[in-house]
Amino acid sequence: MLMNRRFFSGIVMSAMALAIALPSPALAADAKEQAALTLVKNIGDEAVQTLSDSSLSEAQKRDKFEKFLDDSFDMQRIGRFVLGQSWRNATDAQREEFLKVFRDFMVASYSDKIGSYSGEDLQIKDATSLNDKESLVHSTIIRPDGPPIKLDWRVRKTDSGEKIVDVIIEGISMAQTHRSEFASVVSQSGVDGLINKLKDQIKTASAS
Repeated sequence: MLMNRRFFSGIVMSAMALAIALPSPALAADAKEQAALTLVKNIGDEAVQTLSDSSLSEAQKRDKFEKFLDDSFDMQRIGRFVLGQSWRNATDAQREEFLKVFRDFMVASYSDKIGSYSGEDLQIKDATSLNDKESLVHSTIIRPDGPPIKLDWRVRKTDSGEKIVDVIIEGISMAQTHRSEFASVVSQSGVDGLINKLKDQIKTASAS
């Protein structure tokens, strides 16, 4: 299989489908870090509201999570990064198709996790500045039936507001993991081969 879908879907759904503790304003050293904290909190608030709304069908909940992804993650920047050096050599048509398929792949990877929320709690600790545009929001997933999980969010200030560009679980970067796995596929099958494998993964996820 191209990649561990359980690993990825666990990242996204654990990150988005959690009750988030209110961060103290004192935690943010500057406006950029405060904005990053606010973004992460808002994602959690919306996710919990969606998951706890019994009037919504599973399909409606999936639609809402899809909107969270589009609104809160910088999918184009992530897509360019995970394709790595192959982005430069790809044609415009390949780039356009890859970004679309990669986005759909991310959606499909967590769609089967809708409804699996079981009382986890995401506790925000603080945010640190990485550079003049990016901050790292530090948090911990508290699970009722398991050890806590360290979860960090890399947030970038863009022209359209703050966007998440990476999620890091126990030191493992989602973006770096995809980049490494995709590079392996591209080296064997090219960019078109990667796109086709992602399409196969989407079909498999949709059928499960």
